Amino acid sequence: MIKNFISIFFIFFLLSHNSSCSNENNIDRDEINSDTNNNNDNDSGFVPSGYSLTKKDDFNAFNPQNWSKGLTHDTNPEIRMKWNKNTGGENLLNDNYAGYLMDNNVYVKDGLLFLENKKESISGIDPAGEFDYSTGWINSLQKINFNGSENAIYIELKAKFPKGDKVWPAIWLIDDSENRVWPPEIDIWEYFGKFFKTNRKDEMWMRYIYGLWNDKYDHSTAIENFQSTYSSSSQFHIYGFNWTDTKMKWFIDGQLVHTKTRGIEVPNSDWPKKTMCLVMNNGLLRVVDEGNTIFPNSLIIDYIKVYQKDN
Repeated sequence: MIKNFISIFFIFFLLSHNSSCSNENNIDRDEINSDTNNNNDNDSGFVPSGYSLTKKDDFNAFNPQNWSKGLTHDTNPEIRMKWNKNTGGENLLNDNYAGYLMDNNVYVKDGLLFLENKKESISGIDPAGEFDYSTGWINSLQKINFNGSENAIYIELKAKFPKGDKVWPAIWLIDDSENRVWPPEIDIWEYFGKFFKTNRKDEMWMRYIYGLWNDKYDHSTAIENFQSTYSSSSQFHIYGFNWTDTKMKWFIDGQLVHTKTRGIEVPNSDWPKKTMCLVMNNGLLRVVDEGNTIFPNSLIIDYIKVYQKDN
């Protein structure tokens, strides 16, 4: 009787242990990384001490209180980005881009924001022309804005960046003051599948453009071999940006990857002092061939949060 009991217990133990191991081994690690909004109410653990949450979007739906699609404000077309007056228009920033902006390329699904590039033929109206691609953009003009030089801010987002020679997605800041000008521009995360007509590929740029539109300066730093290092088209990572009156800092998964210091990398007089807002877009470089680019492709954002330093 005792032997039978021991045998039954041993078989039960093996079955339970094997089932447990099987479940553990079958966990999809990308699924863990893509855990969309289960923990979005909690800090990632990467937020600088002394900062409080002031704005967040979990993208459970597209929120027009936070975003407008395209290059203009959704209810006031006079509020818009500064597109090139010769080559741009309401649906194209300038002729560096190949994709015509379409509202349908911006959508929310399963708690994720998708900014999509598609390969399709479009007869553009503004600007007029024939386009082989479409793309998705959003902006926070006069909706979400801040001035890190006046009150330090930390921006955090969880995202996947598309890959391929032609892709050009970006998260960036532009002037959102009443009489907005360009520059300044802070490119928080700007990915190049291939950098224009060069042999440089797979680079994530962090840069600040300053000066005047006809006399601009650019301090840029690139993370090389970005996709091969971070697998960022298949895995979510947490991207952080801290802007104060003396420093700009870039983080990936809590690790500092770049710093710009006032008076060193950027002249003291050119440090950003304006109220700025967010632009988030997918994109395609006109002068780069498709190469290994797969369509459609998307910049996918799980959440974005803005923190300000406590007074």
